[in-house]
Formats: sequence, C-alpha cells, structure tokens
Amino acid sequence: MNAAALWSLAQAPGTPRGAKIITSALTNSTDLVWARGTEPDLAGYEIVWRETTDPEWTHVIPVADVTRHAVDLSKDNVFFGVRAVNRAGLRSPVAFPQPSAG
Repeated sequence: MNAAALWSLAQAPGTPRGAKIITSALTNSTDLVWARGTEPDLAGYEIVWRETTDPEWTHVIPVADVTRHAVDLSKDNVFFGVRAVNRAGLRSPVAFPQPSAG
C-alpha cells in the first residue's frame, strides 16, 4: 500500500507554488493566486476548502489551467487550499495559501 501511494504521488503534478490569499480587499469573497506549474501534462487546478473544525477537505471547485480564482466564500470562515491536476486525473498535495496584500 505504501509503494502504491508513493507511486501515485510520483506521477502527480507538483504542489502549486506561491499560493496566496489576497487580503487587500475586505469583501465576503476570496481571491486566490498561485504560480503555474511546469509539468507538460498539467490539466488545471482545484480549489479545496473545509470548515475550520473539519479534519479533511470537504469541497472542491475544479478550475482551468489558470493562476487566479475568486471563490464566493469569506476568507475568515474556512481553510482554503490549491492543488494541481494532470491529464490522468492525479492530484498534487494541497498548497496552503498565505495571506498577501497584493
């Protein structure tokens, strides 16, 4: 089982780098940004979130091969993450966005 998990992680895209939550606008929506990965088979990204009391990700929004996405949820009420997805459907580990003024 461990070998299968390691193989799956090795085939998946890398964790998105530079993930940030833009905090300059005090609104009820959340703007997330990240750097695009260099994998040739990168298909896109997913925004994940969970309530602060949940131990696992409970919601997923598939987004295209973009580096910015707005979510209609307050950045104060949930934990957000960003993960990459390749054409085979394999997912990277989640990147935890850091707050950023811009």
